[in-house]
Amino acid sequence: MNKIDFLISPQTKEFVKLCRRYFEYLEKLPDRKITDFWDMQLRLLPEIYTGIFQLPVIDARYASDVEKFVTERTYNKIYTGMVAYIGALDKFSDFSDLSHPGTVKVVEASLSEMLTDIYQELKDFVLLYETGTLENMNDAIADCFDTFGQYWGVKLLTATRIIHVNLYQHRYAEAKKASQLDEEVEDEMSEEYDEEEME
Repeated sequence: MNKIDFLISPQTKEFVKLCRRYFEYLEKLPDRKITDFWDMQLRLLPEIYTGIFQLPVIDARYASDVEKFVTERTYNKIYTGMVAYIGALDKFSDFSDLSHPGTVKVVEASLSEMLTDIYQELKDFVLLYETGTLENMNDAIADCFDTFGQYWGVKLLTATRIIHVNLYQHRYAEAKKASQLDEEVEDEMSEEYDEEEME
């Protein structure tokens, strides 16, 4: 298989499609319920994490600095929108730098910032890849894999962990509330039955 076949392989195209689905989803947050958001994140993020390993290994680049498409304005728009959308669940405690054990400390982190960073990387990758030239497709894949290993791959895993906790707690709270309501209804019915029996 030659190089162009790797760049346009079904696995590569499927990963591009998955990344586009992800960043387009984040661009439509106001229309989503928060529980739907958690569900979708826990479906797409693991797929992205495993999907990137299906990309071809790129040994050489054509450009030292690849073109970027997500502007600071767009980044801030997505970030501020997500902070408002996630609300109180945005902030959490995390470790500062797991790659240097001697300097690790607990810091306050932002789920919105992590997800926006992932959004930026994936959208830059997709838009560069979709320019369609061999050079850009090659460099898009190389840069995506490099930044994944150095930067946003760890953020993806951390975000997935935090979203898991948020979703579990939300559903547990809903289930507990529903169970309490059922118990109250049963108690009321039991009291009514007892009163009828006494009459």
